[in-house]
Amino acid sequence: MISHRFDRFKRKDDYLFNFRCPICGDSSTKKNKARGYIYRKKNDMFYKCHNCDVGKTFGGLLKITDPLLHKQYILERYSEGVAAPRANKDPKFEFKTPEFGAPDRLIDKLMDRVDTLDSTHIAVEYCTQRQIPKEQWPRLYHIENIKDICQLNPKYKDRIKSDESRLAIPFFDEKGILTAVTLRSYGASPLRYILVKINEDSPTVFGLDCISKSKPVKIVEGPLDSLFLDNCIACAGTSFNKIETLNLPEDSIIVVDNQPKNKEVCKVIDKYIKAGKRVVIWPDNILEKDINEMVLAGVLPVNVEDIISNNVFQNLEAELKFINWRKC
Repeated sequence: MISHRFDRFKRKDDYLFNFRCPICGDSSTKKNKARGYIYRKKNDMFYKCHNCDVGKTFGGLLKITDPLLHKQYILERYSEGVAAPRANKDPKFEFKTPEFGAPDRLIDKLMDRVDTLDSTHIAVEYCTQRQIPKEQWPRLYHIENIKDICQLNPKYKDRIKSDESRLAIPFFDEKGILTAVTLRSYGASPLRYILVKINEDSPTVFGLDCISKSKPVKIVEGPLDSLFLDNCIACAGTSFNKIETLNLPEDSIIVVDNQPKNKEVCKVIDKYIKAGKRVVIWPDNILEKDINEMVLAGVLPVNVEDIISNNVFQNLEAELKFINWRKC
C-alpha cells in the first residue's frame, strides 16, 4: 500500500525492502542509488538508511510518509494485540547488514556494471585498454565513490578515506552469494587494490560462481588474469592456501605469475610440486609477468591456453623444470 511512495522500491526478500531514502533523498547525482531498507528484527519491522544513518521503527517511517495510513497501521496493531510503539521515541538498535547473494541485489544498486556503461566511461576505457574480453565485462563493476562500499559492510565506514572512483571486482561463492569486493584503481595509485570482505569466513577466491568442477580448474593469482582463461579462478595474490578448502578436482592446475625471482611465487610452486599437484612452469620465451601482460604483448587468449596446457608439469618432471626456471 505504501510502496508507490518510495522511489526505486524493490522487495528483496519476505521481510526485506529497498528504496531511495524519503528522508534524505539519497544521492542527488546518482539517481540509481537506493540506500534505505525496511527489515525485520525479531518480531518487528525497522527502517535504516545507509546514507543519512537515520534509524526508525516501521511505524515511525510510516508516520512521516503517510500519516493516514499510519493511523490504520496503529489500529491494526492494537487489534492484533501488539503494543503500539512510543510515538515520540524510536528504539536504539544495532543494524545488521543483510546478506546479499546473487548479482542482482545490492551490488547492482550500489555500482554500475561495466557492460551497461557508454564507450567513453573510464571503466570501459580501462577494460578496453587492458583488452579484457567483452563477454567478461558483466562480471566487473564501476563504483563512483568507494566510500559507498561500507553499505556492503559497515566496518569499512571509517577505514576508507578516499572518495575516488574505482573498478569493482566482486567475489561470489559457488551459490552466487557475494563474499568480497576488490576495488582496483584506474590510475597509478600507491594502493592499487583495496579488498573489502563481506563474509569474513569465506575464502576470497574470484570466479567460484563461474567454474565447473567436472573438468580441471585453473588457479591463477589475479582476478583480471582469470578473465582470459576458461574454467579459471583467482586467489587475488599468492595466498593459494585458501583453495585447499574448495574441493577442486585433483587434476586442477596451479598457474602462478611468471616471476622466477619472486620468493613468494617460488614458495607456492615448490609447495604444490611437493604435494604432487599439477603446476605450470612458464617457458623461457615468455618474458611477460602475467597473463594480461601476455595478451597486451600480442598473445591471443586462445594461445595463452595452449602455452599453459603445453607447460603443465608434475612430480619429478616439475621439479627439474622448476630448478631451471628459477635460474632465469
